[in-house]
Amino acid sequence: MNYENEITVEVDTSLEDLIDIIKSRGFKLKETYDLNDIYLINKNNKKGDYLSMLNKCVLIRDIIEENKETKMLTYKYKEYNEKKEIIKQGKVKIKIDDIDNSKFLFEKLDFEELIRINDHILVYATDKDELVIQNVNNKHIYIEIEDKCNYANKFYNSIDEMKNVIIDNNIPVKGNDFFVKKAEIELQETYGKN
Repeated sequence: MNYENEITVEVDTSLEDLIDIIKSRGFKLKETYDLNDIYLINKNNKKGDYLSMLNKCVLIRDIIEENKETKMLTYKYKEYNEKKEIIKQGKVKIKIDDIDNSKFLFEKLDFEELIRINDHILVYATDKDELVIQNVNNKHIYIEIEDKCNYANKFYNSIDEMKNVIIDNNIPVKGNDFFVKKAEIELQETYGKN
């Protein structure tokens, strides 16, 4: 499993205002694409708190870029501290050919669909920083920063270094949570708080 660090914040402004803010700080649009995720969970694991359930989910992911489409089977692993901050995370992913057949296979293995998350992704970067803006289900705007940048010539060495990108660029965020869990929010909105 490949382990990595990242932060995720929920933005406290509109997408248009956010883009104006980061463009004024020198960020330029580098890439746009869509992620369509189907979260599947074994029926026997559909109990307990949402974060525990999500740690047992398999994602069928459709990545739609301008010139290509990639289908993936993904498992994400996350460990949390007592404040629900992510202290360790990783993922395993493999390419697949067919989403419907993959979903059918997992259903035969006693999995069922838990939620769907559709992200419209905008990647903005300067020569030293990179932001991944996510418009999730046309309801929430998030920014994710991963330790390895694809467009900025940088590798973030700490969570604090990633947090400082948000703080230094005066990006308005909801609360002081740098470890927002998008899928947990979607579960709460779909099934209620648990």
